[in-house]
Amino acid sequence: MKLSESITQMRVALDNAEAEIKSLEGGRKAASARARKSLQSIKGDAHSLRKAITATTKAMPVKNRTKVEVVAPTAAAVLAEELEEPEKPKRKKRVKKE
Repeated sequence: MKLSESITQMRVALDNAEAEIKSLEGGRKAASARARKSLQSIKGDAHSLRKAITATTKAMPVKNRTKVEVVAPTAAAVLAEELEEPEKPKRKKRVKKE
């Protein structure tokens, strides 16, 4: 069953439940069982639809990403980095308030 067909089936069940609830409000006690049955079928359909959506999503192809190759620094680069003097943080200039 297609996903859109499941939605249509749920709409039909919801319309049935709505009609039964209106008749229940009109005073028919027997309509309560039919309304509850329609609502239970909506619940089951929703659960099935969630499973189908998950299965459809997992079946879709995954985008291939190019892997970035991590290059280890050479000994010379590490030594040069250690020999560099760290920059001193610059001080902020004070602004006089008038």
